[in-house]
Amino acid sequence: MKGWLRSIACAAAGVGFLAAAGAGFAADTIKTRQAVMAELGAHTKAVGAFLKGNEDPRKSAALGSAGDVEFRATAMASLAKRLPSFFPKGTSSSDMPGKTRAKPEIWTRSDKFMAAAATLENLSNKLAEAAATEDKSRIAAVMKTLGKDGCGGCHATFRGPKPKGAM
Repeated sequence: MKGWLRSIACAAAGVGFLAAAGAGFAADTIKTRQAVMAELGAHTKAVGAFLKGNEDPRKSAALGSAGDVEFRATAMASLAKRLPSFFPKGTSSSDMPGKTRAKPEIWTRSDKFMAAAATLENLSNKLAEAAATEDKSRIAAVMKTLGKDGCGGCHATFRGPKPKGAM
């Protein structure tokens, strides 16, 4: 093979390799992002269970304490602070159909997305502060706002619908 032809073939193979590596990176990024979102969901579910309680005192105690809520809220704030880093360009539902529910608006309206992540962080910190008081009604009030404005505020704008047939 002539030198210039070999160079072109090598360059084309390199571009193909980089494209495949980029697709692998995007898929790994989405898996990581989904794990982070699942962790946030687990924290909110646990706080909800704590707030609901149980009539049986032993079962209610197993649902945790205000200290546990404070720990979870602090973890949520930490994740919220890093949340934008889990959404690099090229990982939207348009880029990878069926792999993610992240709408392209995350990148076209990035200022709003960054503000939504900051709201989640702020409300998570408020939840930790409320939990430190051990006042269950205060914790519940902040948790309600966190669900509506923290999680819901972002999901309503930046998350697409579940695919048909998904649970």
